[in-house]
Amino acid sequence: MEGELEEVERQLRGAKGVPSAESLIRYLRLMRDLHIRDSPTVARYGNILLRHYRSHLSEEELWTVHEQVAIAALDSHALPFAASVVRAINRRFPDSVRAKRLQGMYFEAAGDYGRAEDVYRDILVGDNTNETALKRLVALQRSQGDTPAAIDAMKKYLDVFSNDKDAWEELADMYLEVLNYRQAAFCMEELLMLSPHNSSFYVRYADILYTIGGPTNYKTARSYYSKAIELTMGGSLRALFGVLACCAHITEKVSLQDARSRAQIELPEVTTQALLRIYKQHAPDKLPFVEPILAKLAGQSERP
Repeated sequence: MEGELEEVERQLRGAKGVPSAESLIRYLRLMRDLHIRDSPTVARYGNILLRHYRSHLSEEELWTVHEQVAIAALDSHALPFAASVVRAINRRFPDSVRAKRLQGMYFEAAGDYGRAEDVYRDILVGDNTNETALKRLVALQRSQGDTPAAIDAMKKYLDVFSNDKDAWEELADMYLEVLNYRQAAFCMEELLMLSPHNSSFYVRYADILYTIGGPTNYKTARSYYSKAIELTMGGSLRALFGVLACCAHITEKVSLQDARSRAQIELPEVTTQALLRIYKQHAPDKLPFVEPILAKLAGQSERP
């Protein structure tokens, strides 16, 4: 489909005068199917299609294109054009939740946040689990820079859609913005349950625990950095450095009673050697800067 899209784009760019209806329709279909975001181009070609070739579209696709073009125009901040398309949709579907959503998005783009919020809350009166309205309330608060209100809105969304990984990740980011590390850690725990094989989540969770600090958190962070190293087969530089940093803060003595204890003692050296191998292979010019840092971290890790 990507190859077909490239061919259609070449046809549109090479068209003399108004492009053909077939190429415009096919372009917009492919953009929908492939979920590609190129809002200015979609708005431009969609405008041509709606002005010149409305009769070439079925009733269903006509209004699908209207919605696609309205969102693209709003995204491009082409507000007068977006307003005309949104009005057409509202006239055709005066009681549609999707039409109301577009109206709210138009008010957002125009900076009329109060009216946008009224629209979304009106949608929730009829359906308090409406996914789009709940999401738009989060976006609305974020666009105004009100992170605490955005956090509250996201928590309400996640009360309903608790399996939304993107939402948990965004909530973690917002908690980090307000320096609420413990709640950010909770969000990462949810993400780890939803995606237990995603190495980046292990690293982010470990980063947060390391930031909170304390002997217990350093040990736990070391474990999660180590898991990220395992999942990436030793390829995560951040996790490797994280292990060294955690080891430097864990000062209690470890006896050589068992294999696990010996592994803890050997971990800083093993990690250091792994980092040196990576830098020698991929960035040898950085070794003069990296080696002193690694030596210092390893030395701190070995202190009694």
